Amino acid sequence: MASTETTSRSAELYQRACRSLATGVSSSLRRFVTETPLYIDHADGAHFYDVDGNCRADYTLGWGPLIVGSNHAGINTAVARQLAKGYTYGCQHVAEIELAELIVESVPGVEQVIFSNTGTEAIQSAIRIARAHTGRDKILKFEGHYHGWLNNVLVSYRPKSEDTTLAQPTCGGQPASEYADTLVLPWNDIEALKDLFARRGDEIACVLTEPILANSGSCMPQPGYLEALIELCREHGAVSIFDEVITGFRIALGGAREYFGVEPDLSVYGKALAGGFTMSAVGGRAEMFEVLRDQRTIHSGTYNGTTFNIIAAIETIRELRKPGTYERMNAHGQAVAETLVTAAEKVGLDAVVSGVGSVFSVHFGVKQAPRDYRETTRTDMQTYTRFRAAMLDNGVQLLPDARWYIGTQHDEAVLEHVINAIESSMKDTVRCS
Repeated sequence: MASTETTSRSAELYQRACRSLATGVSSSLRRFVTETPLYIDHADGAHFYDVDGNCRADYTLGWGPLIVGSNHAGINTAVARQLAKGYTYGCQHVAEIELAELIVESVPGVEQVIFSNTGTEAIQSAIRIARAHTGRDKILKFEGHYHGWLNNVLVSYRPKSEDTTLAQPTCGGQPASEYADTLVLPWNDIEALKDLFARRGDEIACVLTEPILANSGSCMPQPGYLEALIELCREHGAVSIFDEVITGFRIALGGAREYFGVEPDLSVYGKALAGGFTMSAVGGRAEMFEVLRDQRTIHSGTYNGTTFNIIAAIETIRELRKPGTYERMNAHGQAVAETLVTAAEKVGLDAVVSGVGSVFSVHFGVKQAPRDYRETTRTDMQTYTRFRAAMLDNGVQLLPDARWYIGTQHDEAVLEHVINAIESSMKDTVRCS
């Protein structure tokens, strides 16, 4: 089902973009989000306004970063004040100390941090630190987990082979030599992890995992799995790394560390950290960063610690620290999730929701929440695609992979809108099947 909204201006701009901008978009994932790539004119709070005059409740949050909404007054004021003082210095400034102290104060077990700009960069920094710390080369990741677009980690993200331990490239331009040191396992299988460590534990520098598999269906960790992963790393001298680019500052102020009550060696943060500005961080115990202090390895970047990104992160965390913030986001997300399931049931569709209140995924055509990437492939994505088009017609913008993001600006008025949209769209989805 194609959207019936007016998108003529977006279509014109896309045709123009294709003449000078390769693929017409700035990130490959955006190319097929909608039949016509939508061009946004402005955004405010929990709403996007496109160039054709359409207003939609936004549950994409810019693919996650806009946790405090768009056009946030506090961020705007603080960033504007900083821009009048300077953009980037290539030197130190007080705000980077303030942000580091704020993160250390907010996240359990994090004693020190380093800053960079994107999740992809921060992941590579964490891997390099782990390798320097252990003197080993191998890294272990899991099927369906996304850790950025570089060749050593864009492996088995959407695997096609039935072999769950085969490291597979995700796209063209990935020579096997660049992921030769990347090992792969299915997620949520502690016995498989124990077996690999028993055989090759002295080769593994780090184990890299999303604590909630948000990039592939929002699968939750099985009870005890994260604890066992961390303990196995400690037993075998490997570094445990949580990729919290999505879950950090989203599922709780202290991210997965707080939510699950666990403390890996390192955690990587991005997206929600700076409320829409380009900011990422690696945090962990102080001893993990000794390899930087003694110059066994380096962490560098011209734009690391850029002033206005740091300021935006400070203001975002201050907003998130306000009492009741996470309770409200989780309650909103839970209400949406319950509506999705009950509305599907009313029209004769099977649907389940997996994840937590502030980030979750809906799965059509199954009766149980998936536990790993392989199980997410059973989801009926054709039904979801029809549902998403209907939601767009009903004034709600969603991501193409069935993931929902909840932010602080999703209030009662937006909730009423989305509940009505879900109920109407479910009926449209069945009519168009």
